[in-house]
Amino acid sequence: MVKCVACAKFMSAKDGVTCDSCSSISHRECIENGIRVADVLSGKWRCADCQPKINIGQHLATQSHENDLPTAGNLTSAECETESRDAVACIVVELRAQFENMKAELLLEFQSFKDEIRELRSIVGELKTDITAQKTDVAICMSNVSDLEKRTENLENYLSDQKNTVTVNELEQTVVGLKLALNDSGQEALLYDLELTGLPEQQGENLSHLVPLLATQIGVTLDEREVVSIERSGSQLLHKNTTSTAKPRRVVIRFSRRTTRDTCLRRAREARGLKSAELGLEDPPARLFLNERLTRLNRQLFAKAREACQHHKWRYCWTKGGRIYLREEEGLPANRIRTAEDLPKVFRST
Repeated sequence: MVKCVACAKFMSAKDGVTCDSCSSISHRECIENGIRVADVLSGKWRCADCQPKINIGQHLATQSHENDLPTAGNLTSAECETESRDAVACIVVELRAQFENMKAELLLEFQSFKDEIRELRSIVGELKTDITAQKTDVAICMSNVSDLEKRTENLENYLSDQKNTVTVNELEQTVVGLKLALNDSGQEALLYDLELTGLPEQQGENLSHLVPLLATQIGVTLDEREVVSIERSGSQLLHKNTTSTAKPRRVVIRFSRRTTRDTCLRRAREARGLKSAELGLEDPPARLFLNERLTRLNRQLFAKAREACQHHKWRYCWTKGGRIYLREEEGLPANRIRTAEDLPKVFRST
C-alpha cells in the first residue's frame, strides 16, 4: 500500500499513476483533469510538484513536439479504450508469467516436502515396529517376573501357615522348583545373546570391528544398529605376567532382535567352525565357536550331558532356545534335560 500525494489516502500501486521525476503515486481521479494518456503510456507524466522544476527553455523546446502527441481530449473514446485494453493486456500477460513461475516453484517445494514426509514416515514405521517388538519382549519378562513374585508370595504365605507341618523333603522340592523357575527366567533374558569362544584376548582390544567380519564369514548381512553390545564375559585373566597359554574369556554379543540372533547362529552352525585368521587376527591360529549363551546352571548341565552322551555313545547333544536336548540316533525322539537328575532317567530308559 502507498499514499496518494494529492489526497494523502492509501491506495494500491497498480491503481494509480507514477511520477517520472520523483516516483510518487497519485489517484487517477485526483489528477484526472491534467493527465494525458500519451504521457502515462510513455512514462513521461510528472506530478504537480515536479512540473515547475522543468527547465523553461527545455519546456519551450519540447512544447511543439508535445503538442503533436495525442491527449485525452483529442483521442476518441474507441482509441482510449483500445489503448487501455492494450495496457491491461500487457499487465495480464506479465502477471500470468509471474504466476506461472510462482506455481512452478511451489510445485517443486511441495514435491520436496512430499519426499521428506514419505521418508520420515518410513523411518517412523521402522521405529514403531522395533518399539512394538521391544514392548512385547518387556511385557513377557514383566509377566514372568510377576508370576515369580506371586509364586514366592504364595510360598511365603504357605510356609507361614504350614510351618509346623511342612517336611524337609517338601521344602527341598520347592527350592528346586524355584531354582528351575529362576533359571528359566534367566535363560529367557539371554535369548538375544550369542557366545564366541576361542577368540584370543589382547590388552586394550576393540571388539566392535569383529562383528562385521564375523557376519561376513558366516554369510549374514548385518546392520550395525542390530548389535546392542559386544564384550568379554568373566573375570579379567590377561595381565602383564599372564602367559599366552591362558584360556581366553568368552565374547558375548547381544542383538537387538532375536530373529537376527537366530539367523547368525544357524549360519554359524552351517559353517562348522571358524578360524581366528579369517577375522584378520595376528595371534596363532585358533578355532572359534559361536553358540547360544547359557546360564551358569545350564552351562554346567550341558557339559555333564555331553560327557554322558560320550560315555553312552549317543550321537546328538544340542541346545535350542536355551534348552538342552539329547538323542541317541537319527530318527529317534529327542529328550529334554532340565536337571542333572534327568540324565540317569534318560539313559536308563534305553
